[in-house]
Amino acid sequence: MWQGMKSVMLFDPKDSQAETERKWLEWNDHKSAVQDKAVPNAEQTQAYLRKYDTA
Repeated sequence: MWQGMKSVMLFDPKDSQAETERKWLEWNDHKSAVQDKAVPNAEQTQAYLRKYDTA
């Protein structure tokens, strides 16, 4: 569901503190995607994710 969405980060409650920090650092290295016009805003992202909600 998140393929192609460069600004999405996934966290697992089982992640260690080090793993969470690694994910933040990796995202920070690629955060230029957040400024890309092709990246959806919060409302668009929520609507997109609701389409794939299986809960």
